[in-house]
Amino acid sequence: MAHIYEKKSLKMTSLYIIFDRAGIYEKEGEYGTSHLMEHLICETFKEYYPTLNKYNIVWNASTGSEFIDVYFTGMDKYFTPELKQNIVKKLLGGLNVTEERFQQEKKVVLQEYMDSFNDPECWNNIIRQKYDYYGPIGRRSDIENFTHKDMQQAYKKYFQKPSKIVEVGPTKSDFSFVKFADKPVVEPRKLKFGNYKNVELEPIPENQKATIRYISKKMLKKSDYPAMAVALNILAGGLDSPMYKRIREEKSLTYHIGAGLDNILNDTIIYCCATTDKDNADALRAEFQYFFKDIKKHIKKDRFENEINSLSVNAEMKKIFRYKNVGDIVRKGLPMVGNAYKKLTLAKVKEVADKYLNLDNMKEV
Repeated sequence: MAHIYEKKSLKMTSLYIIFDRAGIYEKEGEYGTSHLMEHLICETFKEYYPTLNKYNIVWNASTGSEFIDVYFTGMDKYFTPELKQNIVKKLLGGLNVTEERFQQEKKVVLQEYMDSFNDPECWNNIIRQKYDYYGPIGRRSDIENFTHKDMQQAYKKYFQKPSKIVEVGPTKSDFSFVKFADKPVVEPRKLKFGNYKNVELEPIPENQKATIRYISKKMLKKSDYPAMAVALNILAGGLDSPMYKRIREEKSLTYHIGAGLDNILNDTIIYCCATTDKDNADALRAEFQYFFKDIKKHIKKDRFENEINSLSVNAEMKKIFRYKNVGDIVRKGLPMVGNAYKKLTLAKVKEVADKYLNLDNMKEV
């Protein structure tokens, strides 16, 4: 178990931090809690979210049957060894999540899977009934019963020693400060095929999901396209965006917020949407209306500057990946951001957002 480095000459770099802690290692009473922990450990480097956004460093985390990984990809000159080291130090340096924040994220995880716990067509449930194996989704009651104290104990036990750090790119980082786990803390369970009829699906009410969708009544003008694209990224681009912070983090109403532009040749439709359970539908609806009531106040200078910088970095990346990113060539003459971001101002972005993202124009469908 160690730092694995693969040298590549491409001006891009990736970093994966891997923990041997996922579904196959969970015991009775903790099914699905590894996935909750995956969400929570990403809170450790939260202070770097704006930096990652600024330099267009794409990141995420996932929980499978075998391991949890936190991964990043960006341009080598921006995603530097120093930045990588700082993020890894934060990731392994302690989990300071309050009781309130813990409960909020637990609700988000339950929102993410929602009726997957009792859907007979869900692949995880088919495996669950044949192998008595709950997989990454887990068992709803185990997640609900997982406490703040359990979280702290799980972090110290499983997430302060990664099994591997994998790095690919032109520059190698120094992770000599990392203590790696020699082997998994617990042995993986062995699956045995059988007809486990005693493994019943959980009694979750049917048809509990409600998706709240808003679309614009008027088409987006081609000249307004760049400003609107920037505005939507400012509002709902990433976990540190205003919509994610309020609707997902503070209110725990949904797992994912969709806000974007749907292109159909010269026509462009603006949309915002999110899914929650039926009991929260009115609350989610009210949150979207809260933003549409005065959209300009949610578009801040720091987010605008980071977004413009991110677009600049993205333009550099497009040159590197020109062989596969041909969208600008194919859509030449059609609405797109292109290089127009270079001339955008904060005032222009606010003006265009106010023109379309308001209570009169955004209609629920």
